[in-house]
Amino acid sequence: MGARLPYFDFHGFKAFLRERLAVPGEVWERVKDLRPPQLYGLALSLGIPEGRLASLVAAYLEVPYLPGTVPEQFQEGYLSRDFCLWNLIAPIITPEGETAFLLSNPFLMELIDILNKRVPPDRDIRLAVAEPSVLKKVLGGRAGRDEGGGDGGDAVEGERTVLTVIDSPETVSEEDLEKRPVVYVANNILYSAVKERASDIHIEPKARDTVVRFRIDGDLRDMFTLKKATGTMVISRLKALAGLDIAEKQRPQDGAVEVVIDRRNFKLRLATTSTPNGESLIMRLLEPTAKPVPFEELGLTKAQIANLMDFAKRRYGLLLVVGPTGSGKSTTLYTFLSHVDTTKRSLITVEDPVEYRIPNANQQQVNEKAGVTFEALLKSSVRQDPDILYLGEIRDNFSARIAVDFASTGHMTVSTLHTNNATTAIFRLERLGVTRDIMAEALIGIIAQRLLKKLCPHCRRVEPLTEEEKEMLSPFTDELPARSAHPVGCHRCIEGYRGREGVYEVIPFDAAVSDLIRRGAPILKIREFIRGQGHYLMSNHAVEKVRDLVFPVRDVYEKILVEEIPAAPAEPSERPQRVAEKSRRRAGRILVVEDDQDSQLLIERILKGAGYEVALAADGIDALITLAKEEFDLIISDINMPNLDGFKLLEIKNQKGIGAPLIFLTGRVGEEDEIKGLEMGALDYLKKPVKKDILLLKIRNVLFDVERR
Repeated sequence: MGARLPYFDFHGFKAFLRERLAVPGEVWERVKDLRPPQLYGLALSLGIPEGRLASLVAAYLEVPYLPGTVPEQFQEGYLSRDFCLWNLIAPIITPEGETAFLLSNPFLMELIDILNKRVPPDRDIRLAVAEPSVLKKVLGGRAGRDEGGGDGGDAVEGERTVLTVIDSPETVSEEDLEKRPVVYVANNILYSAVKERASDIHIEPKARDTVVRFRIDGDLRDMFTLKKATGTMVISRLKALAGLDIAEKQRPQDGAVEVVIDRRNFKLRLATTSTPNGESLIMRLLEPTAKPVPFEELGLTKAQIANLMDFAKRRYGLLLVVGPTGSGKSTTLYTFLSHVDTTKRSLITVEDPVEYRIPNANQQQVNEKAGVTFEALLKSSVRQDPDILYLGEIRDNFSARIAVDFASTGHMTVSTLHTNNATTAIFRLERLGVTRDIMAEALIGIIAQRLLKKLCPHCRRVEPLTEEEKEMLSPFTDELPARSAHPVGCHRCIEGYRGREGVYEVIPFDAAVSDLIRRGAPILKIREFIRGQGHYLMSNHAVEKVRDLVFPVRDVYEKILVEEIPAAPAEPSERPQRVAEKSRRRAGRILVVEDDQDSQLLIERILKGAGYEVALAADGIDALITLAKEEFDLIISDINMPNLDGFKLLEIKNQKGIGAPLIFLTGRVGEEDEIKGLEMGALDYLKKPVKKDILLLKIRNVLFDVERR
């Protein structure tokens, strides 16, 4: 384990200087209150060259002083050059051939924090010191923070708040926290989030401190730990920018503010909530003016792009982009709409929120506070009779009906829907009250997608396919790849991954597919027909990306393929035997889906004590694999689980036609969750802790009802 850097004592260094240079009393009075960011102000006040001061810093810290460093020694990959320019720090190769971090000011606490987090824990962090002019030569540009004591506050351009963002706040005493420092801390968080490609920032109070986490490539990562008081002030600062009530800390609030970070325009969407440890804040970073991502960079195949370009030329019909939350649907639609000729066709959008600016479009944003509701905007948009209507999401019966009606009357409707794949969107529309006949007339195509983390091309490990990987892939391809890639980890990536890419299925709804929909064909039959037409389904595309070494096998299996595993119904010849076996059993077979081992063991003990046969699954994915191999009379499932939660399990179970009824047994006590579970088809919704007698009674009643049917 490498040694971590401590915080260096700036007050101790000033005392060291006073003794070493025999600083007169009147001079000491001028410099004693200088703070770490004003380190080189000491040189001016003491009348010594900056190089002399830097050598004294090195002597105090007992690290090398390197006045003759050259630009060629800069090592790419450890820290961004912009970050280095601002903070006057450079990863270099020392004359002894070792990697070290050359700094002009090692007394900046946040800079030490960043180095401790960026350098792998099994490596020592070596430091060297040089004056600012040397760092500027190494970095090859104008560099450094303003040490003259500027306020680092806000400027205003029109109605947009422009932040003077920095990479690392200055270190100050506790009594100064209510003055300038909170601006630096808040700006540093925002700047770091942009540099790390974060989509969200979570500021979460804990018992003794506040943790700042970034969502990078879909995963949350701890980035900073702030003092509790500092965290509270940072949240207040950001709330003030967004026009929220900083005095209100119990009631949830949401708002937005436009800022400029590193010369890029961002919209921050803020949402606060109250926790037992204090107020927490989540910020979404949107870049509305970003250019559309080319289709090829999204990860689509040439055939899929050709289908999308054909959709862009259509004059009427309903086009859906489907997938779970955070799967990149809005990004795909933005790219698609950039290929629609909006100079000759009118485009109106109804969004919540507006994530990207679309040229020539009349974009409208829902604002519930101002009385601008989704339903009101949708009605108004239809009355304006545009050529193309873009709905941010089909969310209920009303929006579903408007979307298909508008598409069926010579217009084009584009929208999103939360479903697993292209054909299960049919099932979802049915639940929203759209008949199969109307769907068959309106739908021109469905795009389904998922986002997966890409393996780092610099460090991925490529090996022959293992037996376990062959078992995962064999149900989905007749041509297994000879090798697969695995994450490793290097200074260019995060734990072996860098960036994300989409896995897609793009399904044109031709006359044959529309006829299957109209005749009420099962979802699985429609999918097999589409596969037979030669279209890539999501499983095909996922396996292809395994073959191209973009994703590891396990990630593809757990995120995509497991949902494609077909349920195994009993063969006709087996049916009488199964029924006879079932009648001889004292009770039924129950699958318990629960990730908490203590709860799992307790439920298993209760059920086995009552005579039931019990199988266990650790989460939704494990449950689907088990359900593909065995039949059960009942499923008892938690909701909060890793990989695949209970709601998703129920949705996939319904789509696959798995007949076993499901009861939720969960710690989620909200009424909305209970309503959602029952609406999705759960036969009961039990809240933990539940009494043994009640649990057994509910199970007996469910199994009795199933038997009667």
